[in-house]
Amino acid sequence: MKRKKADIASFFRASGKKTAKAKNEDEMEKKQAESEDEEPPESSNLNGPPDVSERLIESRTEESSLRSGPSGSPDSHREDSDSEREEPPTTSGGPSGPPDISKSRTDSPVQPRLKLYPRTLQGDRRRHFQASWYSIHTWLEYSLSQDSAYCYACRHFGLPHTESVFTSALGFKNWKKATFRDGGFCGHAKGEGHTNAMIAWKEYERADKADALLMSTLSKEHHKQIEENRAYRKSLAEVLLLTATQNISQRGHKETVDADNRGNFLAILDMIAKHDPVVKKKMTGPRNAKYTSHQIQNEILDTLAEMVRASIINKVKESEVFSLMADETKDLKRKEQISLVLRYYYAGAVKESFLHFESADRLDAAGLTYKIIQVLERCGLEYKSNLIRQSYDGASVMSGKHSGVQARIKEVAKQAFYVHCNAHCLNLVLVDTVKAVPQAECFFALLQRLYVFVSGSYIHNKWLNIQKEMYPGAPRELQRLSETRWACRHIACHTVLNRLPAIMRLLVEVASENSGDRSIDARGLLAQFDLQFIGLLVICNKVFGDARCLSDMLQSPSLDLCSAEDLVQALVQNDQAYRDES
Repeated sequence: MKRKKADIASFFRASGKKTAKAKNEDEMEKKQAESEDEEPPESSNLNGPPDVSERLIESRTEESSLRSGPSGSPDSHREDSDSEREEPPTTSGGPSGPPDISKSRTDSPVQPRLKLYPRTLQGDRRRHFQASWYSIHTWLEYSLSQDSAYCYACRHFGLPHTESVFTSALGFKNWKKATFRDGGFCGHAKGEGHTNAMIAWKEYERADKADALLMSTLSKEHHKQIEENRAYRKSLAEVLLLTATQNISQRGHKETVDADNRGNFLAILDMIAKHDPVVKKKMTGPRNAKYTSHQIQNEILDTLAEMVRASIINKVKESEVFSLMADETKDLKRKEQISLVLRYYYAGAVKESFLHFESADRLDAAGLTYKIIQVLERCGLEYKSNLIRQSYDGASVMSGKHSGVQARIKEVAKQAFYVHCNAHCLNLVLVDTVKAVPQAECFFALLQRLYVFVSGSYIHNKWLNIQKEMYPGAPRELQRLSETRWACRHIACHTVLNRLPAIMRLLVEVASENSGDRSIDARGLLAQFDLQFIGLLVICNKVFGDARCLSDMLQSPSLDLCSAEDLVQALVQNDQAYRDES
């Protein structure tokens, strides 16, 4: 019990002393606050003798150095013999410091230049950081939030576990000793750790500049290579575009370097390479960077086609409504291809643009309808609301009223009314007319037999020589009769009519040669060239000539329905007048 009472008594005595000490500190803080509110005058202007004023300043400074407090309190301005012992140093596991200075090596030293820096009472006056110190010590960093200076080099390039006030969290802020010869900034700069950090910093800058120079050189070379590749590929595309628009083949049978004819595509590129160093460099460069294989050619052509198709689609979308024309035909491989053409109004005129052709796996109405709708959807066209007309030939699979292509499309596109192609109608009329007149059918069969006879190598050469003797200008060739475009048979009739004397001379000379089958064929054809043949030749040349003019007009993109009807009526009236005359 006695021991407990003694401890309690000592506790209250200690508490009393502490309370008195706290009161004393409060009085000193009030005095310090008053001194900070007013700029302390010089010692010569203080009330009282000069020695008393100096003692008062020194006593205030000593009292402020004994107290502790947060940043900006008198404790942060305590004077010491060694400035680097003012703050507890930190171990550099990473750059420490306030958030308003550099965070990594990639950041530059933060050196804000202010008109007025925060002032702090140190010694006999209020002192502050000065921007002129940046030019003297390039490694300096200043934190406005802490009103402290830091060493950029030591923070980012110093050795691990290096202790310094310039790398601590609070930093250096004793501005009175900042410019001392053996302390402050100069004292820190003389340290071995700072010297090593500066060397590491300079080496880092030198390596960074070398890397930047290397990257700049590589970037320039890379950019140059990109520009060369673009120019070369542009030349490839232009050559392919030329061959496509001129409808000439790209590839040759043998495309090796020693081949005599490497094809149109490579021949044109070789010609360009003689005048373009970029193309020459690529053509003589690595084999995997020439971009001249048939796969690359097809890809470039597909890209060019897609660009044209995109332009057409944009025009169609601007015009909103459009019409569709489709037809199927066989290519050289006897494979069915379906072609699609769009008709629309753009820029004050009616346009017709070929959109796409694709192989048709199925030739029934369902398969063809699926192909057409698939192409329209792929192009992003609103066919359900904007397709107002559809035009095909008269085949039942296309024009069927109940299950044809036109009926199936009209089920989804309610406004897509079907119009039979007028040019196709004219062709069907000519076919049926010729079949209804036996003499006309035999007449065209004789024209076809004459074409086959003259196409032989011996007869053909003789035919050209006879024309050169009898007619000025270039010789003419007999035309093969088309099975689908009957209106074009006018050309065959016109050629035979204009070259009839030469044809008669050719048949007579060959018939008199007694050369076997040729002579027999010539005598047979010569026997058919009677007055009836001449009359049919004149009539067919006149009728089919007028029909050909109408066929060409009906296929014009600018033709409308009213004009087409007027042209048809004009042909009917012309034929009726010709019949009345005969």
